Amino acid sequence: MTLWNAIALLAALAIVIGAAHAILIAPTALRLTRIDAPIDGLAPELEGYSLAILSDLHYGGTLAPASLLSRTVTLANESEPDIIVLLGDYALSHSHLPRLSRLLYRWALPKMTGALNTLHAPDGLIAILGNHDYDDDVAIVIEWLRGLRATVLVNECVTVRRGAALLGIGGVDDFTHGGIDPDGGCASLPPEVPRIVLSHHPDGACELSPRARVDLVIAGHTHGGQVVLPLLGAPMRHCSVCDAHSASGWVPRAPVPLYVTTGAGVVVPLRVNCPGEVLLVRLVRAQRPGPR
Repeated sequence: MTLWNAIALLAALAIVIGAAHAILIAPTALRLTRIDAPIDGLAPELEGYSLAILSDLHYGGTLAPASLLSRTVTLANESEPDIIVLLGDYALSHSHLPRLSRLLYRWALPKMTGALNTLHAPDGLIAILGNHDYDDDVAIVIEWLRGLRATVLVNECVTVRRGAALLGIGGVDDFTHGGIDPDGGCASLPPEVPRIVLSHHPDGACELSPRARVDLVIAGHTHGGQVVLPLLGAPMRHCSVCDAHSASGWVPRAPVPLYVTTGAGVVVPLRVNCPGEVLLVRLVRAQRPGPR
C-alpha cells in the first residue's frame, strides 16, 4: 500500500467514524448547561432563583427516545431548580402531513408521561407551546400537559413570591402558529416587578413591545443549529434574530436579553459540535457600574 493510499484510507475511516458519531451517538448525548442571568432590581430574596429548561424534547427523533428522556428528567431533577419549564415541541410532526403528525403525537405523548411525571421542583412545572404542537390538535397537547400538573401559559403569566418579593414568568404563544402578546403575558404586573418571558421561537422576542418590561427571554426551537461548523457557525437556524454564531446561547442582535437553548431532542438524528442540553438559569442581581 502506498503512502497516499494509506492516507486516503485513514481519511475515509475518519469520515465514517465521524458520521457514525454524529448520527448514532451525538444526538443522544446530553449535558447540563448552567448560566447566570443578571436581572436589574432583583430582590435579595430572589437572588439565585433557578429555572430548569427542557426544550424541544421531540420524542421519537433519536434511536433511543425513552433513554434520552429519562436522562433529561434526571438532569433536571438533580439540578434542584426552583421551577421547571417545558419550552414546547414535545414530539415529531410535519405541518404538511397532518395524518402522520397525529399518529406520531398520539404515540409519543403517552410514552412520555411516566418520565415527565417524576419532574419535581418547589414551584412546580410550567409549559408553553411550540410550532410542532400545533400540527395535530393543540387542545390535546394542552390537556396532556395539564395532566402532568403543568401550568400551561399561552400569553399568560405566573407570579413567584419569596417573602415580599415578586417575580413574573410569562409564556407567549408560538411565533409561527399563534399570536405573541406584546407584553409577554405580564401586562397585569406592576412595572417594578422583574419578569422573564418564555418563547419557544427566538423571533418571539422581537414581537415584544419596547414599552414592556422584559428582563430576560428564554427560547429554544433552533436546536442550536444541530450542525455547527468551525468558523462558519450554524448554517440552519430557522429563525431571523439568531445569526450563524448565535443559534444558541446569548443572542446579541435581539432587542431584549435573549438566551437560546440547544434543546434536548432532535427531529433529524444528527448533531455536530452542538450537544443537546438541559439548561439551568440562575437569576442574579445586575451589577450597576460604579462612579468613574
